[in-house]
Amino acid sequence: MHLKHFLLFPFLLGLLFAPEIANACAVCFSSSEETLEAFYFTTIFLTLLPVVMLSTIGYWLYSKHKKT
Repeated sequence: MHLKHFLLFPFLLGLLFAPEIANACAVCFSSSEETLEAFYFTTIFLTLLPVVMLSTIGYWLYSKHKKT
């Protein structure tokens, strides 16, 4: 039981005196409008990219199957 408290103490001190660790993402908490705009556009692009790729492959397979 004493070892558990001994290890818990530095952990709690770290959380208490280093709250900036929770804000690790520099883009999410930026006040610059350009940075936030770039973050949103990148998020949208990376979300839509797999959808477009899979749709293109699906359409290509459909057209190949339709020709045969």
